[in-house]
Amino acid sequence: MNNTMVPKMRSVGASDVQGMRIILGGEAAGTVNVTGEWDSVDAFALAADELEADPGYAALMQDFGVTLLRRSLMTMEVERGERAGDYGSAFYVQGGGGRDQATLEANADVIWENLSKGARGMAQLRITAGAEMTGVGILFQSGDSLDAILEASHKNLADPAVKAMMADQNLNPIGRVLGKRLF
Repeated sequence: MNNTMVPKMRSVGASDVQGMRIILGGEAAGTVNVTGEWDSVDAFALAADELEADPGYAALMQDFGVTLLRRSLMTMEVERGERAGDYGSAFYVQGGGGRDQATLEANADVIWENLSKGARGMAQLRITAGAEMTGVGILFQSGDSLDAILEASHKNLADPAVKAMMADQNLNPIGRVLGKRLF
């Protein structure tokens, strides 16, 4: 899928394309998340129309046994490190909406100090359009070992500064999935 999906999505304007198979995560286990970045929502809407009108795209999806389950819009809030490594963790939280960029950046600095011990990168996103998941925050970590990612995550959640930040900003954990990067 890597050899065909990435060029196909880039051909319609995606600046970054990644795929991850969920290996642990309740009912999400076994699903594949494909993410792409576009300059705007309008640019993605045009890209989606172009992809869906392309018989080659439909054949690609069919060849790999892919069924589109959902599409969601996520907004990148902050990022640290690099988007690299064979594994990923997506940690979901409710609350914390309406924080200004300075607060998001300060939070990320504290969190990255902890997570960088086991991850190569982190990205904090907010689901902007995702049905019942709209407004949920996602802290995504990427790295070379799920054990290392989880150990760093657990230490982060035990950090008194992070506990205070989460309480002050009304951030409540609601779930996590673990995955293997496909491309």
